[in-house]
Amino acid sequence: MHKGLLLPSLLIVVAWLGGAYLLIQYLVAPHNHSQVELASKQKATELAEVVQSYIADYSERLQALGARKVSAAALLKSANLPEQVSIQSFSFEQVRVGSGQNPPLNFALVDLLKRGQENPGQPVEVLRTGVENSWQLHSVINLENEQLLATQPFSVLENTLKKLGNRSGQIQLMQKFPDAHRQILWRAGEGRGITAVEQLEDSYLSIQFSPSNYFVKQHSLPTIWVYIAAGVGILISLLAMLKFLPRNSRAPWERNKETSGNELNKAHPQNSDEGASEVPGTDFLPQSLASAPSISGSAPEDSESEEENNEENLSKSKTDKSNLSLAAEYPQHVFRAYDIRGIAGQEIDEPFAYQLGRALGTLAQHAGEHLLLVGRDGRNSSEALGQCLIEGILDSGCNSIDLGLIPSPLLYYACAKGKNTSSGVIVTASHNPAEYNGFKIVLKGRALAEDKLQGLYQLMKKGPFKSGEGANREQEITDKYIDEVFNNVALAGQPHLVVDAGNGATSNLAPRLFEQLGCAVTPIYCEVDGNFPNHAPDPSRPENLKALIDKVLATGADLGVALDGDGDRITLVSGSGRIAWADQLVMLLARDILARNPGENIVFDVKSSRSLPQLISQYGGRPIMWKTGHSPMKAKMLETKAILGGELSGHIFIKDRWFGFDDGIYAAARVLEIMALREQSLDELLDTLPKMHSTPEILLPVDEEEKFSLIDQLRDKGDFGNADINTIDGMRIEFPDGWGLIRASNTTSALTLRFEAENEQALERIRTEVMGQLRKVAPSIAVPDWQLLD
Repeated sequence: MHKGLLLPSLLIVVAWLGGAYLLIQYLVAPHNHSQVELASKQKATELAEVVQSYIADYSERLQALGARKVSAAALLKSANLPEQVSIQSFSFEQVRVGSGQNPPLNFALVDLLKRGQENPGQPVEVLRTGVENSWQLHSVINLENEQLLATQPFSVLENTLKKLGNRSGQIQLMQKFPDAHRQILWRAGEGRGITAVEQLEDSYLSIQFSPSNYFVKQHSLPTIWVYIAAGVGILISLLAMLKFLPRNSRAPWERNKETSGNELNKAHPQNSDEGASEVPGTDFLPQSLASAPSISGSAPEDSESEEENNEENLSKSKTDKSNLSLAAEYPQHVFRAYDIRGIAGQEIDEPFAYQLGRALGTLAQHAGEHLLLVGRDGRNSSEALGQCLIEGILDSGCNSIDLGLIPSPLLYYACAKGKNTSSGVIVTASHNPAEYNGFKIVLKGRALAEDKLQGLYQLMKKGPFKSGEGANREQEITDKYIDEVFNNVALAGQPHLVVDAGNGATSNLAPRLFEQLGCAVTPIYCEVDGNFPNHAPDPSRPENLKALIDKVLATGADLGVALDGDGDRITLVSGSGRIAWADQLVMLLARDILARNPGENIVFDVKSSRSLPQLISQYGGRPIMWKTGHSPMKAKMLETKAILGGELSGHIFIKDRWFGFDDGIYAAARVLEIMALREQSLDELLDTLPKMHSTPEILLPVDEEEKFSLIDQLRDKGDFGNADINTIDGMRIEFPDGWGLIRASNTTSALTLRFEAENEQALERIRTEVMGQLRKVAPSIAVPDWQLLD
């Protein structure tokens, strides 16, 4: 907001809210108080009438006995007495303490009988009598030469009282004798300050009623409408001020003090008519969007003289932003198979983020979503990129909610739980080094990937875009996520964990959540630092786990938890320092989940162990091998309705009791639950799995432009004898005693390799054969050293 309008806006808010407060305080509240008092009095009268009717009927039936001119013995044989009433007969001389039985006379009963001799027609009295000294109803019936004492358990009257219900408030039955304190005989329900008392006729009993919150709301004018009216007034007043807002403002990257302001000079002018008619690669967009004319307008004409007045420059900035789609080149290679990722400040900068926001806001609205959730990780460039991304979303007319610094699973959680939207975007480069950044996108609950991302690239580059003024607000979701996991996972004892967040986005969340679950936590590298000073935020690399292994061994911890930069990957370390890779964790989870859900589908990637599908089949599940990558894995899980999924890099997707997105923290919590239920350590659990010899994931650096062509050449020219070739994702070469994999990485400029076999000799033979064929098509490729995994 313009600084000159800040004070008037605050005054408008204060005036409307202050007026609403005064209206409620001096008009609505007194009116509500009097209405609740009147309604409480009426309610007390209604309740008293019910009890009065019971007492009157009870007394009339007993007093009718005294009108019959027969002896007490004959009377008791023929009388139709009220429920559970017992009667004792006393001559005037027998009225003394200790006489009678069930109950024997005490001082209070003797007093009641003597008052009955002097004044017949004494009202019913509730006294503590009998062996158990419990409340009972007592009445006196006078005959010619003797008295009858009628006794009824209070529980009979209590049954009538319970039928009155207590939702409306607190009901109390009280008794007060002359010159004595009021006694509470029975109470039920909850009430608040206002009380109404109704005395029963010809009785020492009374009913007191105190209204509940529910009763008060029923008989009060709701104050929320006053505040809603004030909110509408505020909105109308602020909208009326819009004509005073400056229509031209600087682009978000121009307002950033740390930005040189020269980034727009990198732009290359293009013909403003390009992209106005047909947008290639956007066939996944609605037809109305793909064919709509661009709102970008034409590029601004050059000034006749050099601009010297800064105000004139600012007046053109809005036009500059509108024409950014036609004035800048965006590298297509950063639109990868799963997400958008590139070098921050070079390939992905603030103008890029702003334009992406415009494209996403446009795309979301045409998909029926008018609100986007936005998060960011802890990289140094993420905050500025996130701000520009939000501004682009708002300029498209789409609204946004800023979730702040969060791991990716929390964005997925917010999309899964959101009532108003299931779409969002997070600024993150996941496990990549510090100089990278990017975006992961969810549209209507599905990850935007592959051809959809390429269509988004075309839309971002050429338009057309929607235009408007969206609204943004901030929201904190961490507490809700922690509560959800806490209510979902059950642990026993207090396992000791070492948590290595790699200075990533889970640095604060992960230790807090595990402590909430009852674990003793030793954190390492749990301070958010976008430089990642200790090691790369990639737990799939053995060299990045050394500090965690050392700390687990030094502290005697039960488990080590390694998370990646945005928290969607997980690797665990056992108490002995043994690395549990993700495909092994999927085996443990599959065994647990299939025990309760036989016959379910489980998806795994081409890098996973051969033992995994064998174990899934053994426990009654259906194994499905699929492409590596969180986006294709999620898509395949939705397609097959799989209950579990996982890939070697650490993405684990759990649909059993959870939402099916990749969440490293939740996956670790479920493994902890298995350890607690089976009363076994992670080492003991891993010992129960099939034994194979394998390598970790091996990365061979290659040029970005060559990696896919190398796979194509190997597929065409490679000779692997009688081996079966699986080409779902790259080449998985299956031999009788093992397999080798070579595929193009979709997140880095590298080829990904992995080998597994029944023994070390077979592993070396397969490795040599695959590498020999690879060198035929790429003689100069460098092969790094690696160690075998037991």
